[in-house]
Amino acid sequence: MSDFSEKAKRYAKTLDDDDLERDEEDGEEEEEEEGEEEEVPLPGLYPPPVVLQGLPVDDERYQLANPNAAMLFLKADKTSENATFAEAFVDHTVQFGQPYPAITHCEIWVGERAAEPSDDNHFSTYLGASEGATWTSGLADSRRFYGCGSPLTEDITRRQARSSWSAIPIFAVSGAEKMRGECNRHHGTAYPPAFLLWQVRLVALKPTHAHLAAFSSAKRLLWQYPMSTWPLRAFSGLVDDRINAPAHCAALSARILRMALPKTYTLDHPSHWYGPSSLYLELSTPMRMEEALAHEQPTIRSTDEEEELDNFADTLAQHSDDDVTEMRREDAHKALRQLALHVLRAGSRVDGAEVDQDNFREAQERYAWGLCRYTWKHRKGASP
Repeated sequence: MSDFSEKAKRYAKTLDDDDLERDEEDGEEEEEEEGEEEEVPLPGLYPPPVVLQGLPVDDERYQLANPNAAMLFLKADKTSENATFAEAFVDHTVQFGQPYPAITHCEIWVGERAAEPSDDNHFSTYLGASEGATWTSGLADSRRFYGCGSPLTEDITRRQARSSWSAIPIFAVSGAEKMRGECNRHHGTAYPPAFLLWQVRLVALKPTHAHLAAFSSAKRLLWQYPMSTWPLRAFSGLVDDRINAPAHCAALSARILRMALPKTYTLDHPSHWYGPSSLYLELSTPMRMEEALAHEQPTIRSTDEEEELDNFADTLAQHSDDDVTEMRREDAHKALRQLALHVLRAGSRVDGAEVDQDNFREAQERYAWGLCRYTWKHRKGASP
């Protein structure tokens, strides 16, 4: 054998030995890794759930976030026969100084967060409330103000499930979460100063919703409402619209909507351009209803599914207080969503036909009634 052949054989053997050593090292590393994986301890038991108000967080009533959000509008009613001349003057001016329908107050309704049983649903601003804009369920006569002061022991008809409030649903991705966050940012926003009623004081009077709403209407009339009516609307864009700048209920609601949901709710005018009636009219246009309906319900449900959801809605809006209190939280959320979809359907044009305003108004009032019963009967119980 030549020297060259012998050297080649030795070189090939060396390469084979190197490969064998490398394979053995890789095998040892894999065994070490497998051994390390086997040594990883098993996860321990989960800690016991935190208890809130006697119920664990994983209780069905607390673990669900409420995704619903809406604008509530309080319609003007007939002037009281016992009203003084000044009260009657203010009431008539508020009712006839705005576009139809005459609305005296508006506020935001936002679903509560998961595992936050203390979350309120109603947010607005009232004259006489020293803390400014706030979550308003703590006022003295909240149940009565929202139409839930009297017990309902029997089922009622659809026609009876009406309210002095109207509601327009707010649909957006994470809408309730964003709206609540924005409301919290604006908490404490002062009511705008009045130049004629600056001497009004509520020191001796324990404020109630009824008192505050009455004073609120008068004050809006005398200071902020002129900026929401022609021709002063042209200057409404000059009014400060930053966070915590003074605002009445409609201007504050418009400000929160445009800041919380800038892509979904692009308003045509500055916040202070709006009074309660004009804000209602803009949010309830057929185009807005149709766009929201197409996004929220792009397909037709089965008959069985639709009937089940309608039954939930009927329970919340028409059944006794006890039935409402005993609803599963998830079913109550579905009921609110179904009532909201009823508003969208009633407010949408079908085959080019105009919206039936009577049906649209009924759907809004029924939805508002459902929202208020959800808060004051389902969440807070049938009795105060």
